[in-house]
Amino acid sequence: MPVVTEIFIGFLVVLGAAGAVAAARRNRALTALAAVKQWDLTKNDREIPDTFGGPPFTIGHKRVARRVLRGSHSGRAVLVLDYEYRTPGSDGDDTHHAWVACVDDLPVALPALEVVARSGRRELSSRSGGQLAMPEFVIGDPAFDRRYHVYAANLQLAADLLGPQVLRLIASWPDFSWRVEGTRLLTWGSGTLKPHWIETNLNMLVSLVEAVPERVWQTARG
Repeated sequence: MPVVTEIFIGFLVVLGAAGAVAAARRNRALTALAAVKQWDLTKNDREIPDTFGGPPFTIGHKRVARRVLRGSHSGRAVLVLDYEYRTPGSDGDDTHHAWVACVDDLPVALPALEVVARSGRRELSSRSGGQLAMPEFVIGDPAFDRRYHVYAANLQLAADLLGPQVLRLIASWPDFSWRVEGTRLLTWGSGTLKPHWIETNLNMLVSLVEAVPERVWQTARG
């Protein structure tokens, strides 16, 4: 066997071992986090992806939530997913990973609304609200409109929800994509779930719920 080939194989072995060690460390951290938070942790849930209606759940096959964390955060019911799906590749299926953090108990179900950072990775924007056949809504705030696309099933809801208080909150954050689906408010991204991302994203989602004007909930209740 040529020396170069031996070196390459050795490199792959080391890389695979490092990946396995990193995955094991991440799994232990997620298990520890669930224990500290007193959250439920389940594995390999193939049903929960079908309860969502937008990205990253709208493409691919063999979709599964490898880990699902459920519990309470800052007084709200939350849901966190370590998600995996497959798409056809040049040599069999390609495997993709995504993470989702979700507030699971909005006061009342709302029509779909999605806010996607223009700076986000292409797969976030190209598979988002436009794909869900929702019209784009322009807020009219130049600073916000430069940073975000907004898609809304109900344009009046978008105008009411994205009021001054919410816009001030979002302006203080780094770019942050999020979506309303019924009684869920969620954010998502590409890659495997990292434990240190969870609390930050849930804090932002809870702050967003708290900033929604009361008239939005009143109107939705009818």
